[in-house]
Amino acid sequence: MNHKQPEKTNQVASASKIAPPRYVIITPAYNEEQYIEKTIQSVLQQTVQPLQWLIVDDGSTDNTANIIKSYSEQHTFIHYCFREKVARQEYFASNVFAIMEAYEKSKEMTYDFLAVLDADIVLPANYYEWILGKFIQDPNLGVASGIYVNLIKGKLCTVLHDRRSTPKAIQVFRKKVFEEIGGFIPLKWGGEDTISCVMARIHKWKAWSFPDIEAVHLRPTGTGAVSNILSARFRQGICEYNMAVHPLFFLLKVLRRAILEKPYILGSILRFSGYLLAAVRRDKTILPDSVVAFLRKEQLQRVLSGNKINQPGTESRKQV
Repeated sequence: MNHKQPEKTNQVASASKIAPPRYVIITPAYNEEQYIEKTIQSVLQQTVQPLQWLIVDDGSTDNTANIIKSYSEQHTFIHYCFREKVARQEYFASNVFAIMEAYEKSKEMTYDFLAVLDADIVLPANYYEWILGKFIQDPNLGVASGIYVNLIKGKLCTVLHDRRSTPKAIQVFRKKVFEEIGGFIPLKWGGEDTISCVMARIHKWKAWSFPDIEAVHLRPTGTGAVSNILSARFRQGICEYNMAVHPLFFLLKVLRRAILEKPYILGSILRFSGYLLAAVRRDKTILPDSVVAFLRKEQLQRVLSGNKINQPGTESRKQV
């Protein structure tokens, strides 16, 4: 399985002579028996190991728990945590509650960075070394990640990424930033990773995804909660309405993805239909007004600037 992996650097090693970076990983897992062992193996191969890895079994009904327990017995830094699934709690919200429960447990330790990792991801061996190096280089960087590609029928497929959004599947926070924003907001339809980046920027931190390092997502994005990509696209539209995405920004996004993202045209039609359904039934966002105002202001600025995304401290650049 070949995927992008930058040359190994000694950024972390050099910095560690002064203050070794300490990080904790949290992984929520629900019925992941098909994927989680590959995720675990990729963490075991990391060039910089975590202080602790809390894997939360979110009420799985398959063999997920046994797989986690087997590895936790062999490796002392891996901890199995069980969370009883709450009836009628949506997949994405449940996922967030699982993460936040583990985060509360992690407060007993002293560490500097918090990584969130999905149970269907394969990381390059130097993923955390490389990302931690970016934090060390830039003290204003609050949230960071690489990017990922989807593994579909044995082929690696490109996923569109927003440079200012870090996907929760491979997201890393300064612990201080996670504390400042209050962690993830449990949104019914997802999007908590995007909102966490917005909230970090409200607190004057940078949030940035780096295409230089690439992980592999073992199934199509968005299908953790549904059985197929078409249903996922429809739900993504509902998600974006509930995230209070600016209507004009959403329309341009849908048109762009109609020609750049599979399934072409149909996927965007379904995404738009989901957004429209949520608008017709007048779904209410649970996001604070200040977050909604900041998000929409950012999105409107991007529309008016031709979708330029400014990385603080660098020249303007367009979204890749």
